[in-house]
Amino acid sequence: MVLRRKTVLFALIVLGGLLVVAALAPVFIPFDPDALNLTARLLPPNPTHPFGTDHFGRDILSRALVGTRITLLLGLSISGFALVFGVPIGVVSGYYDRVGMVVMRLVDAIMAFPAIILALALMAILGKPGVVNVIIAVGMVWAPRMVRVVYSSTLSLRENTYVEAARAVGAASGRILLRHITVNLLSPVIVQATFTFAFSIMEVAALNFLGVGIPPYVPSWGGMMNEGRMYIIRAPWIILFPGLLLAMSVLSFNLVGDALRDRLDPKLRNAV
Repeated sequence: MVLRRKTVLFALIVLGGLLVVAALAPVFIPFDPDALNLTARLLPPNPTHPFGTDHFGRDILSRALVGTRITLLLGLSISGFALVFGVPIGVVSGYYDRVGMVVMRLVDAIMAFPAIILALALMAILGKPGVVNVIIAVGMVWAPRMVRVVYSSTLSLRENTYVEAARAVGAASGRILLRHITVNLLSPVIVQATFTFAFSIMEVAALNFLGVGIPPYVPSWGGMMNEGRMYIIRAPWIILFPGLLLAMSVLSFNLVGDALRDRLDPKLRNAV
């Protein structure tokens, strides 16, 4: 069973903790994340401020906990964006060869660009930084990857006997796409959505670190790391703790994604 793997169990505990913190952040935070206290600026970790303070005297622990909420919200929104656009386009492209030839060449062209470069270009086109623009920009980066996964799975599914039987009895193409192909894409779509969630929050953090993602006044892990880079020698804890939270989150989502792939893929199920 998947839960017997200690690494997966650890990942689920971490993700469960992040969800609890995101839901109950106002209960857990010891200080106002935006409260300035210049007399307590750049304090190292101590009993009062376990993660230390930043250059404005703000409590890093409080800001990191509040940043969990926006991080998970963006990851969920970007994954949803990729699903909404990637699944229908991938299914239609895989079922109709002529459509697939055109769409997949566009997907190849988009995926030829490094993800961060494409996200930066899209943010420049969309204009000022903001939550909605970040979701659109990063979502457009990861949607083509969802299209490719769904496309390849559809190519395999459309050749199955039950699809040929549905065609033989005169079933409409729309009915075949919905009832016989889309419903059987659940396994690869769930796995890809998990990986999209993991890498999208890393992409968002990178945009925030570069100063083109979420506005600076919104606490986020990438934004905190961007603010702390000027003090990396004097006060490394400003970057250290948000970076650790980001790394643990991405690692946990990847571990869960690997476990789901092993569990849902019939070829790998016996090895779990």
